[in-house]
Amino acid sequence: MSLLLAYAMGFSVASMPGPILALIATETLRRGAWPGAQTALAPMCVDACVMLPLVMVLQSSIPSGAGAMAIGIAGGAFLCWLGVQSFRAGSAAVAPGRHRGSRSLPPFLKGVLTQLMNPYAYFFWGTVGFAFVREGFEAQGLKGALSFPAGFWLGAGTMNILVVYLVSRGRRFLPARMEPYVHAVSGALLTGAGAFLAWAVVRDHL
Repeated sequence: MSLLLAYAMGFSVASMPGPILALIATETLRRGAWPGAQTALAPMCVDACVMLPLVMVLQSSIPSGAGAMAIGIAGGAFLCWLGVQSFRAGSAAVAPGRHRGSRSLPPFLKGVLTQLMNPYAYFFWGTVGFAFVREGFEAQGLKGALSFPAGFWLGAGTMNILVVYLVSRGRRFLPARMEPYVHAVSGALLTGAGAFLAWAVVRDHL
């Protein structure tokens, strides 16, 4: 597969609504462009350092059955937990004396954990991704094997950073009194994404 086609696939996959896109948008909305960019870079780092090497070692063996369900439910629960934290931050903005002691995970770590608990990432790299990497290796050796993931991550990164840019520009025009509502929207997005992820995984494996 050419670098351009891999780029287009990465951009398209990243544009699909899902837990990562929801997390990037909410972190940007709540904290700004730089935390949003950290969140956006995390999935690609996980893919490069964990997903692809794991698939290469296991030769496309990916979680299935009960294992995939467990990963999906855990990922959904994690996103719902992040949503609850966002709702709490909104209530703290209304009453500053409350929840002062609550701590939030760093944006990059949130992105890493969300990607690790996203079963569809394992499915993608264990099937489609692995097939293109193997095809490239057979045709052009190491250079060919690296062309697909490089193009894919470049496309996905472009889409993720575009989301950060668009959300951060909109955030600049929000008055301070809107902060609790921003947290409420973030919480709703995250809990909704978590519930959908868990439901979709259970649906696909029952």
